[in-house]
Amino acid sequence: MKETLRHDLTTGRVNTTGTTKWTVARVDAKERIIWIIDLDQGVSITNNAERVVRSILGWYDNHRIYYRDTDGRWDELVHDGRNFTGFAPGVAP
Repeated sequence: MKETLRHDLTTGRVNTTGTTKWTVARVDAKERIIWIIDLDQGVSITNNAERVVRSILGWYDNHRIYYRDTDGRWDELVHDGRNFTGFAPGVAP
């Protein structure tokens, strides 16, 4: 089944990966970091991390990905450049 992804990685626009809705808070192209915010609609970023990472890496290859979860905590979606590998403490933008 082909997944439909809708992304506008402009700050503040809603993006959808499967049933996960998130928005970009900030992109630092020089430091290669992107911060996203879980909009608490549908499946959380935490529970859909593999798909969210794959979709973001399609636009921003090899960027660090930080996200604010539904509790307001910033964590990192760690990856190997292709696949999600785990979580780590994150930093706010």
